[in-house]
Parts: sequence; structure tokens; C-alpha cells
Amino acid sequence: MKRLGVVIAVGLALLPAAAAGSVAKEPHTATAAFGALLRQLYGNVHGYWTCPAAQSFDGNSDCLGEVEAGGEWHQFSARAHRYHGIFDFHLPQAVTWTRHWSQFSRHYILRSGEDAPGVVSVNSPAYDWGWLANCAAQVGGGTRAGHPRVCGAFDGNSAGLSRFYSFTCARSGGLITCRNALGDAMRYRPHG
Repeated sequence: MKRLGVVIAVGLALLPAAAAGSVAKEPHTATAAFGALLRQLYGNVHGYWTCPAAQSFDGNSDCLGEVEAGGEWHQFSARAHRYHGIFDFHLPQAVTWTRHWSQFSRHYILRSGEDAPGVVSVNSPAYDWGWLANCAAQVGGGTRAGHPRVCGAFDGNSAGLSRFYSFTCARSGGLITCRNALGDAMRYRPHG
């Protein structure tokens, strides 16, 4: 994490804003600065990132991005604040992975402290899969095969972050598959 802090500090001087003030009033400018930070951290990236106005408070904005570079996926979050015309990013958190399906197990359910029945296989370690499995369990019990339901994978205010946390879940036989707009997915077997 030391290296990450150094990279961010170097990046701050390169991210000037029009004027000092609330990040919430200019989410597009904050999002552009956050994108520049992601490119500085990970190089030539593609994916999605945002600093939505709905995640702003006290002149700060929580930013979240999920990008791919060189075959690895990176989910990065930070809190943006504009100070003397420069964007400053605090509280960085990052998860990096190579996208592939895990073995079916209870690991990702139990890791989040949730108690959904069954087992899951996931293609990313970046989400609260146990929370999503609880919603998927409801899909299995009350939704006909082929009729999707939207489930949230975040226990809190996810306004402005639906591409990350809104998963469309659909049942096919004994398997429920949930996928977000970024390609992160969980396969859930309610009865292990």
C-alpha cells in the first residue's frame, strides 16, 4: 500500500481543477480526474469509473472504478476532494484479479458473514457475494426459469453506482446466474 500512496501523491499535481470548491457540484470533472488517476496507476485501461453526485457529501465525493489493463482487472475506490484547484484522492482501496470462475464452494458466502444456503462460483473477488446470494436465494424460490430479477450486491447507499452493484439474476434449472453491467458474475446453487 505504500507504493500506491506514492503513486497517488505524484498524480495529484497532474490533476488540476478549474477552481477550489465542492466536488459534488462538478461530478464530471471529478470523474475525469479519477479516470486520469486510474490511467496513471494502471496504464492504458478500459472499463468504467465514476464520482457520482449521489455519493457526494461535505465537499467530497466517493469515486469507484473497475478497469482492465494487461489481462488483470482492478477495482479502485477513493474519496475525491478539490483543494486549491487540485483534486486530492484519499482513502484508496484496491482489489486486483484475473477474471476466471472459482470452484463452487461456500467460501464467498461465508467470507461476507452471510448465511445463504448452497454454494457459489464467482469470476471476481471484488463483491459481497454472500449478500447477493441471499437475494439470489429468493430468486430461486419465487421466480420462474427465464424471468430475471435485479438484486443489489451492496448493503448501503449505492445511488449512482448501479453498474457495479445491480446484478440481474435469472434461474435456469437448478442454477441461478447473477451478472452486473461490467461482466462480474456469480453462479449460485441453492442446494449445494
